[in-house]
Amino acid sequence: MENLPAGGGSIKITVCLPGGTLSDLSDLAPYFAGELKRAKADKMADTCGLDRRTAAARRARWEKQKEQLRRSGRLFDSRRALVTAGLVRVIAERGWDRQDLPAVPGQSRGRWVGSVNVGFSEQISVDLPADLVVCARAWCYHVSRSPTDALYKWHERNPGATPNRPNRPGCDPDEYAEYKRLSALVLYAGDIWREAVKTGIALAQVLSAS
Repeated sequence: MENLPAGGGSIKITVCLPGGTLSDLSDLAPYFAGELKRAKADKMADTCGLDRRTAAARRARWEKQKEQLRRSGRLFDSRRALVTAGLVRVIAERGWDRQDLPAVPGQSRGRWVGSVNVGFSEQISVDLPADLVVCARAWCYHVSRSPTDALYKWHERNPGATPNRPNRPGCDPDEYAEYKRLSALVLYAGDIWREAVKTGIALAQVLSAS
């Protein structure tokens, strides 16, 4: 992720997940604990004998190094680290690790038109590095702009329709089919979060088994 500028802070996201994901994460808990123990035992974590200022500087350097290790998938000491590593991989594979992030209008924030959480029985909330979250959301908006604009126009044409209840009055079958077609073209941020969790689990499972 050298091409993506690192920013400070974090953003909490909630990920709706398919059944069985929490079990996979629970199975990795011993691995997370071992990785945490390994990080604490690293020589960079040792500040014994150092004066207060030097110790503080060393801890700051070590925290920065640990974050770099988490992003690169070399330190899985928490669920946050797992999702972070997965998100970095997803962003890179999609070619989004670039400097020229698309601009996102303020009014596009919040729940996206057409988004639903049907079919997901589990969820987790996790704080992720803000720069990664902003990057993913910006590119989702960029690649989905055309179908998203069309969905807003669909709602203007069908103000009384309830797309998640197509059998109710006010939802013409042809219009509903168009709604489904447009929704399928939108890349939602939730899709990226789920992909990041799935990718992170796969990476951690390989390393934990080695």
